[in-house]
Amino acid sequence: MARKRLSLLATICLAIAMLVPQYAMAAADPPSFSVSTDKSALNSGDEVTVTVKGSTLQDLYAYELHVYYDSDLLTFKTGSEKTALVGFSTPAKVVADGGGESHLVFAHTKSGSSPGDSGDLDLASFTFTAAANGKADVEVRKIRLVDSELAASTIDSHYGTSVQIGPSGGSGGSGGTSGSVPAEPAGTLTVTADQVKNGKPIEVPASAAVIKLPSNTDELLGKGTLSIVTSGKAELDIPSGVFSELKKTLTAAQLQGGSISLTIKPVDGAAKPTLGADTKLSGYSYELKLQWIAADGKTYDLHQFNEPVTLRLPIDASTDPKLASIFYLPDGGTPEFVGGTYENSVYVALLSHFSAYAVLEINKNFSDVPSGYWASGVIKELFAKQIVTGTTASTFEPNRSITRAEFTALLVRALGLKAEGTPAFTDIPAGAWYAADVATAYKAGIVQGVSSTTFSPGANITRQEMVTLAMRGYELMKGKPPVTASEPFKDEASISAWALDNVKKAASLGIVQGRAKGEFVPLGTSTRAEAAQMLYGIINKL
Repeated sequence: MARKRLSLLATICLAIAMLVPQYAMAAADPPSFSVSTDKSALNSGDEVTVTVKGSTLQDLYAYELHVYYDSDLLTFKTGSEKTALVGFSTPAKVVADGGGESHLVFAHTKSGSSPGDSGDLDLASFTFTAAANGKADVEVRKIRLVDSELAASTIDSHYGTSVQIGPSGGSGGSGGTSGSVPAEPAGTLTVTADQVKNGKPIEVPASAAVIKLPSNTDELLGKGTLSIVTSGKAELDIPSGVFSELKKTLTAAQLQGGSISLTIKPVDGAAKPTLGADTKLSGYSYELKLQWIAADGKTYDLHQFNEPVTLRLPIDASTDPKLASIFYLPDGGTPEFVGGTYENSVYVALLSHFSAYAVLEINKNFSDVPSGYWASGVIKELFAKQIVTGTTASTFEPNRSITRAEFTALLVRALGLKAEGTPAFTDIPAGAWYAADVATAYKAGIVQGVSSTTFSPGANITRQEMVTLAMRGYELMKGKPPVTASEPFKDEASISAWALDNVKKAASLGIVQGRAKGEFVPLGTSTRAEAAQMLYGIINKL
């Protein structure tokens, strides 16, 4: 009964103080606070005591502390709250916030006409039991102060510390990796359930490379998306379904007491990718990783996911966006083209797996394509977008004729078609480098054979064939274009009936022009440079 009366007295005193308008407490210097632990590392089952201290306090009569902690890793020891200050305290109240986080509310007050305390003071200590391995954060996020005149003030600044439970360091791979939490060299940002639910982007400071998310992030988001913005202005939009995918392969035991860890870390120093002489990095490359951290410290990575994640990477002002794209950077391997769209100094791409990504600018110079050549700029851009390649490391052969198989492969790349279908022609070996591209284009209705069974892959493609394939690809992606009147080619009568409509559409769109004297030359062979120009025209009309 005595304890209940004391608790009631402290609560009433604080309540009265809170009814008084909030005035800044007179002090020569504003107070400051800190949080410390009696251990920096411990094992599961051990106890750790957390102390909240105040400095340069003036006339402190009563106070209230809100102490947040990781309830998946720490369990508060009921009745362990202590203070050396004279007066009366309320028992620490545990409030479950969800998402693996709880907080304590602790209040203390003097009574009667007692003067307030001043100076550097230990306000309170709390004892916790380590429940699972990991890096546990403890943070004071709200402090209410009352002086002897009952003038009150509230401090909303955050003061915190952390303690390592179990082994530190380690890395996660596919499946479970035992015994250690991932290293956090640049710090961890803990995101609360309320922050996930409010729909606002999570802003990540430069000091943080790992974001700790509530275990039920997918439920908190509903059908929404979690947006992350780094200090370097890189952004990630992650649908709730991706977090569900992370958890769906785990057992109930693995899920119990776990949390979600998202890494979005700029790669610097020796870890930067090794690039060729024609390639340079624009901005930072970023390592992306999504993991489930189980209560025992094991990590479970999600590498592939069904719902795409949107990545936005800013580029340097010196970068030519026409020669840049987002690339995937495999460990020790050659950068792989992802692509993306460009707008307002930012490249945007949809990802299907986490790894390292960057914007790369590729400025390729071929010895046989001088800067003044009519198709030089187009060839540079298409090479940077991984649509065309050289015939050797240093040559392009712009005036060389292009075959039916070569143009088909280039068109499939330009349209970004996914490989599907099986070879339908007897003159295309299953192992030929172009077999998959021809099969894809055939299934999409872009190409046909020269007969019901043959394709003639090595035959030079004629101009009317090239335009027909290009327009079929355009219509597959965009639909039939409106045809406006244009000056007919002088040799229009020699264009095959099956190609004439497509030639007129291409001319109307400005994708194709005649050769000398306004003639189309339908049976003329197309060069590699002409094919590049045709593809460039199609891409820019999509």
